[in-house]
Amino acid sequence: MNEKTIFIFDAEEGMRISQDVILPDGNILVKKGTALDMNLISTISGYHILEINVYDEVAENYDANYSASSSLGESEQYYDKIRNSKEFEIFNESYKANVDMVKQQLNHVVTTGAPIDPDELLKGTMKIVATNTNSLQLFDMLHVMRHMDDLTYVHSINVALISSVIGKLMNYSEEEIKLLTLCGLLHDIGKLLIPDEILNKPGKLTDNEYAIMKKHVNLGYEQLKTQNLDIRIKEVSLLHHEKCDGTGYPFGLKSKDIPACAKIVTIADVYDAMTANRVYRGSICPFEVIDIMQADAFTKYDPIYIIPFLKKVAGSYIHTDVKLSDGRTGKVILINDNALHKPSVLVGNELIDLSKKKDLKIISML
Repeated sequence: MNEKTIFIFDAEEGMRISQDVILPDGNILVKKGTALDMNLISTISGYHILEINVYDEVAENYDANYSASSSLGESEQYYDKIRNSKEFEIFNESYKANVDMVKQQLNHVVTTGAPIDPDELLKGTMKIVATNTNSLQLFDMLHVMRHMDDLTYVHSINVALISSVIGKLMNYSEEEIKLLTLCGLLHDIGKLLIPDEILNKPGKLTDNEYAIMKKHVNLGYEQLKTQNLDIRIKEVSLLHHEKCDGTGYPFGLKSKDIPACAKIVTIADVYDAMTANRVYRGSICPFEVIDIMQADAFTKYDPIYIIPFLKKVAGSYIHTDVKLSDGRTGKVILINDNALHKPSVLVGNELIDLSKKKDLKIISML
């Protein structure tokens, strides 16, 4: 029987697992042959397992309104509007130049041990921060840049920009926001020391490869520990994979022992990692990403930082046209604080509160 790998956001009830879903510790989370329901999908995504294997023949029988290929067309229309705008033309030029500069500087640091000049490293990214104050526009611009190579550098800039947004939401000072931005730029410097065949492997990592990949936090800290940098930047390089419930690495710290900057960069890191998969798993509706992250808001993340961030992301899409899973289209009117992924949508003359509709959701932007 044919099978295929899908992104967890594309999973639907009724699909059957074709390979065991394995946790990082080697335990089986979901056994081969299990039929998915919404609880199982939520459980899998809660462990940040982004890909699963399902039997292909099941997916072929799904209504087009629920399929990833259906939502792809509408979402691509949405992002085509961004791509064709004058604002994107300006952003694109500035962003690409910044990637080249960050790449050059970080490689120089790693290969020669040269001192880091924070102001020089920040220059291009802070310019982008200053000229893109609209959160919706910034996130959408980043999505359209997903085709770029040099993924580690692109990811680092994205995390820096998203971290700056969270800093603004927390009413941080200009200097604190610059610090957060620098934390984002340098958080993954250790990945530059991970072998390319592991770092860029398209498939699932083996246990040994995953163990090597996890060492990037230690390698990053080693690169930064003797640099004349704020201690919080060094902490972030080491601790940005820690989770508030103790399930992270390298130390399994709990919330009280994780510095605030590391908590914020973790949120930005996960958000960018999830949305980055759009480039090869079809276009992912932002409300799907919000759903996954909100499910972990009081466990893996610090709600002080993640709730305002997710509210900002969701609120950015008010007045945006969307398509629902039953095929109807409407406009986002009101965000529901307790279910940020299920806002109230005006469809014709009917205002539909999706938080009260278990089987109805937004599947794409129009």
